[in-house]
Amino acid sequence: MTISSIFNDALKYPFDNVSKWIIFGIIIIIANISYLFTMFGVTDGTVQAVASLINFIVMFIVVGYSLAITRDTIHGYDELPAFDIIKNFIDGIKAAVLSFIYMIIPTIIFFILLFATGAVNAFSQAVEVSMAGGALSSDLAFNLIGSIGLTFIISLIIYIIFMLFATIAYCRLADTGSFSQGFSFSGIMNDIKRIGVGSYIVWWIVLAIIIVILLLIAMFITVIPYIGYLISLLFISSFVYIFSARATGLIYSNN
Repeated sequence: MTISSIFNDALKYPFDNVSKWIIFGIIIIIANISYLFTMFGVTDGTVQAVASLINFIVMFIVVGYSLAITRDTIHGYDELPAFDIIKNFIDGIKAAVLSFIYMIIPTIIFFILLFATGAVNAFSQAVEVSMAGGALSSDLAFNLIGSIGLTFIISLIIYIIFMLFATIAYCRLADTGSFSQGFSFSGIMNDIKRIGVGSYIVWWIVLAIIIVILLLIAMFITVIPYIGYLISLLFISSFVYIFSARATGLIYSNN
């Protein structure tokens, strides 16, 4: 499949499975119930604690169902998978842990860079000067902006590289059901070569652009008092999950 055909398929995919799309949207609403309670003025501590626990549990189901979409796509199915709450929950935990592990190293590098570039030292000096009521010197301001900017640029590049690997690791988990396959770096490299490095990068760029557009639409919808956020969760957030999972499965199975 070409990149354009992958995204054409992924964008149409939820509309071919409307009933399951709506059910998934309702599950996503439940996964955000704590914020909804706050929005509607429910501030009781016990209620919020229970709602937060529900959020935590149901979000794993959301992630696990997304993994199921990717798995079924890789295996050649064109319909949204059936809901299996227990399996979705377990798969969600696996996918979340996998992503967390892949983000540990770039996060550690980020904090190391904060010290290595002098960003922490420059920030501390800036705070001391501000607390004393003084103005930042041009040299200190330059060092602060430069060190922080350099840290974020390098960190962003490293995060993107790890994200590229993590996406294929996620697909290998979906395809095989094996958590260890997500850390088979030789297998991951072979998958990237099979897909094509250029095609994979272009796919990621297009995916990011489409998701940003969808999120901007969601932001406009949430302006509608009360029901706007519910509509956004029910239709837009669920669409983003389904679309992304489908597109991910299609690029992984693409030769």
